[in-house]
Amino acid sequence: MYKLEEEKMGKNRSLGRKILYSMIILVIGMLLAYGIIFTLTMKNISDTLSGSNRKLTGTIGDKSSTYMSEQSMYRMKELAGEKADIADDIFTNFRRGVSIVASVAEEIYAHPDKFKARPAALPDPKNDGKLSIQVLYSSKTDPADPEIIRELGLIGNVQDTLMAVNDNLDDMASIYVATESGFMVQADYISGKKFDEEGKLLPLEAKERPWYKGAAESGKLYFTPVTRDAHTPRLGLMCGIPVYAGKKLMGVAGAGMYLENMEELVKSVDLGDSGKACIINESGQVLFSTYKEGTLAAVADAEDQRKSLNSKLADLVTRAVDGGSDVTTLTLDGVPSYVAYAPMKTVGWSMLVILPKEAVEAPTKQLLENISLITNKAFEETNGYIKHAGNLLLVILGLAVLIALAVSVALSRQIVRPIKLLTDKVGAMEGNNLEFEWDLNTGDETQMLAESFGSMTRRMKDYIRDIETITAERERIGTELAVATRIQAAMLPSIFPPFPNRSEFDIYALMKPAKEVGGDFYDFFLIDDDHLCMVMADVSGKGVPAALFMMVSKIILQSCAMLGKTPGEILTKTNEAICSNNNENMFVTVWVGVLELSTGKLTAANAGHEYPVIKEPGQPFRIVKDKHSFVLGAFGEKVYEEYEMQFEPGTKIFLYTDGVPEALGGEGSGEMFGTDRMLEALNKAASDASAHEILMEVYKGLEDFVNDADQFDDLTMLCLEYKGMN
Repeated sequence: MYKLEEEKMGKNRSLGRKILYSMIILVIGMLLAYGIIFTLTMKNISDTLSGSNRKLTGTIGDKSSTYMSEQSMYRMKELAGEKADIADDIFTNFRRGVSIVASVAEEIYAHPDKFKARPAALPDPKNDGKLSIQVLYSSKTDPADPEIIRELGLIGNVQDTLMAVNDNLDDMASIYVATESGFMVQADYISGKKFDEEGKLLPLEAKERPWYKGAAESGKLYFTPVTRDAHTPRLGLMCGIPVYAGKKLMGVAGAGMYLENMEELVKSVDLGDSGKACIINESGQVLFSTYKEGTLAAVADAEDQRKSLNSKLADLVTRAVDGGSDVTTLTLDGVPSYVAYAPMKTVGWSMLVILPKEAVEAPTKQLLENISLITNKAFEETNGYIKHAGNLLLVILGLAVLIALAVSVALSRQIVRPIKLLTDKVGAMEGNNLEFEWDLNTGDETQMLAESFGSMTRRMKDYIRDIETITAERERIGTELAVATRIQAAMLPSIFPPFPNRSEFDIYALMKPAKEVGGDFYDFFLIDDDHLCMVMADVSGKGVPAALFMMVSKIILQSCAMLGKTPGEILTKTNEAICSNNNENMFVTVWVGVLELSTGKLTAANAGHEYPVIKEPGQPFRIVKDKHSFVLGAFGEKVYEEYEMQFEPGTKIFLYTDGVPEALGGEGSGEMFGTDRMLEALNKAASDASAHEILMEVYKGLEDFVNDADQFDDLTMLCLEYKGMN
């Protein structure tokens, strides 16, 4: 230990020894001249180091701050969109469950002769806590009325669907069908709460409930505002869908769900201790929030933030409620912050993710503080060396008498040249140039200072290299998604005409996924020379999981079809295969049809998919409300029914997924394209238009309607014209 300290002290005094030995043989005049040159040189070093430090610190600070801001904003927007998509999937499944019940109810009312009477029982308190079916009456309805008994026996056939939908959706509290005649068939877990304190069955005025009124008056899907549950303090949401028999309103299918999962979703946003999140409803009110207090805290009777005195917050909430998605900056409760927002399009809500600017800029500040500590230490050491050298110079000045000019010149070359070289190298370091090399070994304080700068620049280059690595990783992920898009596209028939030697039919199809990869798919192939199989399907969810599930479903469907099975058997076998290992509880809606080319007979089956559209010769396109069965992947033991249609030469069929009628209009209107506009676009095509021309007419109509709005769902369409045997 003592020996190391002695060697270090010897190195620190090496410059002093050089000055002492040299000044003995220098003349007083030359020593004074050298002293002036030495002092000016040291001052130049100090000024140059100070200026270079400011340039380097500014450059690194700017680059680091910009990168941290961009990364934070990208992560926040991605996180807001991810959480909003999760919430929207929950609401979409909830809405889809109600839609299934509404479709079944309309089918019952449309074909009453196909169903046997199946009345529902009154609530039984013994069933409290477990899922059960019960019927409730309005105080104005006579249960003994023969018409009421007849209608109850008819609509009672919806019981299995109510039980299946409620049992398969964890977020659903209850689901029901309420009729205009004054009774409601319901599946829920609270049979015991249908009675008063004396055990008397309570009447239910369903037609006075907001979900019934909203759906009946609007004639379409209606979501109620968030309210407290009538039987518990839990927050809930209800929706209704009108049920028609022809143009007559027969009732409303509805359901209710609890919203604890929304609160947990907000709490799951991970942006460190200072990051926050909240959900805002369609009225600009905060429903759920991780803020305990302040502007965005969730409170009773929350204010509409679109009317906030904070104009930037009001503008942000307005854009969020209108379905926008972006990242911006504003001051929230006195704290400058980044705010990202993304829509939940099904209910018109929005997810907000907030992160204070201070948290984003903290790593840059820490980096600059570390650089400042290093450079300040170097400056302190340099100033100490200069002061020490100056003191030695003054002492030697008094002792030096006989100094030789030659020694003075040699001294100048030996000491000043390395210092000037160091000054030049440090001065050249600016902007992106962080290269510092020192090949001269002086063995003194100049060497120590050069080594300090070399160490500092190496650490700076390592930091910049880490930033470049992160950027390269993002580009790699983007490349892999592009490859996945090409792989998925290659799975679908894409060469048209696909069968140039077959004149019995003309077929064309297209798919445009909402993300890089999607869950929709179409397929068509010849089973043999006389049978053409057509498939149109829509997998639940979006992105990579839906794409993988799509590929599996497509392969199984095609394999079953190529075995020569009927459409009903194809769906039944495919459903069994999917349900055997469906751990993620995904499902797929499918329409599959087999066309006999020699006769024009079409045999088809529908597993919860959109209705096909038919155009017979000399007639306009029309929707065919075919037999609907349940989706694939939900229940393993399910037999799918099939039906037949006869195609005359010139008959055309149009197949599609829900991304076509549910495409949203531009400028945040929230209006869907709908089946009416779809039929209008189809009938706009010339009567002799090819399958390709018909699809292009529909696609043009979609583009004009959507305008600049983001694509919400995958767009998939297929058109076939049967031309008959020549």
